[in-house]
Amino acid sequence: MTFSAPYTIPETPPAELLAELDAAAQRLDELATRAAELTLAMDEHAHRLRIELLEDGVTRELSPRQLFDLLA
Repeated sequence: MTFSAPYTIPETPPAELLAELDAAAQRLDELATRAAELTLAMDEHAHRLRIELLEDGVTRELSPRQLFDLLA
C-alpha cells in the first residue's frame, strides 16, 4: 500500500487568487449599487445549487458558469 504526500497549505494565498477575490468583490459592490440582489440556495428537491439574480424587478436563474462570468 502506498500513500501520497498530503497537500500542504501555503502560508499566504497565491497572488492570482487574491486578485480574483478582489475582482469578485468589486463586481458584488457594483451589483449592490444597482440594487441587484444575488441569492444562492440549495435546491433540496433537485439536489443542486440554485443561483438567482434579482435586478430591475426581474429575477433570472443563473448557472454556476454565468455566476463566475458575472463575478469575473
